[in-house]
Amino acid sequence: MISEIRKLFVYGTFLQGEPRNYYLNNCKLIQALEIPGRLYSTGRGYPAALFDGNSEETIAGEIYNLSGDSNKKLKELDEVECTRFGLYRRKDLKHKGHHFYLYEAGDKLKGYLNKENTINPGSWRRKGSVALKDPVEFAINFEKEQEERYMEFPPEDSSGMIFLRGDAPILVTAPHATRHLRMNKQKQQEEYTGAISVILHSLTGAHALYTHWASKIDPNFYDDAPFKKKLTKIVRKFGIKSVLDLHGTRGRRAEDIYPGIGNDREFLIGNDSYLRKLKESANSNGLVLGGLNVFPASTQMTVTKFVATNLGIPAMQIEINERHRDPKSNPQGFEKLVTFLTEYLHQIKTYI
Repeated sequence: MISEIRKLFVYGTFLQGEPRNYYLNNCKLIQALEIPGRLYSTGRGYPAALFDGNSEETIAGEIYNLSGDSNKKLKELDEVECTRFGLYRRKDLKHKGHHFYLYEAGDKLKGYLNKENTINPGSWRRKGSVALKDPVEFAINFEKEQEERYMEFPPEDSSGMIFLRGDAPILVTAPHATRHLRMNKQKQQEEYTGAISVILHSLTGAHALYTHWASKIDPNFYDDAPFKKKLTKIVRKFGIKSVLDLHGTRGRRAEDIYPGIGNDREFLIGNDSYLRKLKESANSNGLVLGGLNVFPASTQMTVTKFVATNLGIPAMQIEINERHRDPKSNPQGFEKLVTFLTEYLHQIKTYI
């Protein structure tokens, strides 16, 4: 039977950056989505799921467009998921305007579908991701897929942004994870900032918002950018109380991290302890902060300026030197960066 469904929902090891995402090479990531159901740990390095439209719990995942011969791809995935032997079963589902396939736990996995093995919240990113134990490997795999979309604008069924819901009232943003148009010129992407935002989501429970297709409007330059509209909805819906906006600077800069909090720290809205904690975390990890005047985040309509001025919550832009953003050539530096940011966010959580 030839399938007319050309979309697939994944929620475990097929997610971007995870070990089996390579099976979705050439497929197009559309958006993140949460579907009613319950996620379980199998203890084997991959999860199992049961989907239930009446469930109050949700399973977080990603939707892909199946490129090329979708039936050939589905046949391949059926073998990977061992549907013939009852490990998983493929079913189709409709949710929020999408009609897609997904793989649900089969008879062979029924023994894991109990309360003790429930993953709560229903996010593999939070409980089983490679990012939790090897952020270097995760970042390299994540960026390998990300770079395929650096310069491409999103298809009609994608906003070009991915939002990952967390449980801490902190939002980590990466508006330049892909290329973007500023004054009709395409500006360079800031590599690995998207990957870092996802890693921090996994490690700290912070919410994350990053671009995964090129932006037609620079989110860090124009206030009418879709990215800022999405950010505003997230802040209001989830009660966000602090925003950390990730950016990248080139390796010729002398220092490692450059904080942007306004000309007179005005974007912290009186929370100077955030800057003090940033310095403490940097010092404890052997990183050097640059001056506040280098990237103040106030010379244009930055995300940080927008959040503090329009939404009234403290925000900080940080420019990360590329020598610490490249896990391929400097894995130790990348690990140090992740540890620094993780420590910092955990400390901020205690102030909120």
